[in-house]
Parts: sequence; structure tokens; C-alpha cells
Amino acid sequence: MIWAGLDLAASIQRPSAIAVGESWQSVELFTVYSDEAICEMLAASQAVWVDAPLSRGEGAFRDCDRLLHKEGIMPLPLTWAAMRKLHERALLLRQKLPHLEWRETFPWSVYVWLGAKRSFPKDPALFEAWVREKGYSGRPASVHEWDALACWTVGWLYKKGEARCISGKEGAVWIP
Repeated sequence: MIWAGLDLAASIQRPSAIAVGESWQSVELFTVYSDEAICEMLAASQAVWVDAPLSRGEGAFRDCDRLLHKEGIMPLPLTWAAMRKLHERALLLRQKLPHLEWRETFPWSVYVWLGAKRSFPKDPALFEAWVREKGYSGRPASVHEWDALACWTVGWLYKKGEARCISGKEGAVWIP
């Protein structure tokens, strides 16, 4: 099974990154901008693990977001204009690729799962050491590609039965 991790940007002017493959040895990373390029890169996948809200709630945070907060994972509020645009773009892509399974994830959850403290700019050193242990030999070119790889990682963990779903009536987010 081939699956993808997608670090989606809210706008086509900003880079989105995709990790796609069926194993640590085959996963490849790409930076793209247009929806057409994203659709082309995802076409051979069966599932997409996306860093973008796939549902909306009544307020700034959905019930699943509030549950993430309790775990020390802080998503951005959905009332921000950029987050609304991100949500709308994710839904548009999901409509264009209805044959794919779409699952929302949050790349920071992988970093937290590995023991990272919340810091900016994001330091991928801990995650890099872990993926090297798993057999990944590529070189992510940006923080976006690292995040796409983190999204892909949640799919890998799901395949092994080691991902969990944080859900409520307003949505669901998959994390390690």
C-alpha cells in the first residue's frame, strides 16, 4: 500500500510538501505549489495523511483540538483566516481525489511523541535521528518536507496499529 503525507499550505503561493511511498526505503519527498501538482503526486496513493483541518467546529477550536491541547499539542485556531483557507483548500483537494482515504494529522504530534519540546524554529534533529534508525536515507530540503515526512510517519504507525485517533463530534485527528 502506498500512502502519502501532505504538509498543505493555505495558498498556492506558499510551498506544500508531500512524502509518498510504501516503506522507509521507498518514501520520496517533493515540494509543490499548485493543486494540480498535488493531485498528480497523490494519484498513485491509497491514503493521504494531511496537516490541514478536514472538519470545522463552532468556535476557534474543535473538540478534537481541545483534546490535543490536553496532550500538550497546540493546533492553531480555526477562526484564523489562514486556517479557514487551509481547511477550504484541503476540502477542495479531497473533492478532486475522492478515491483516496483522507485522514487529518498534526506533524507536531510526532515530534512531541519522540520527546521534543515545543520550540520555534522547529528543530528536526530528534525526528531525523529516529527516521534514520528506521532506514530512511533521504534529505528533506525544508521544514515543510520534514512535516510531510512526519505526516507520512503517522500513516506508517497506523499501518502497524500504533496510531490513535483523537476524535469528537466536530472532527478527528490521528497522532502517534
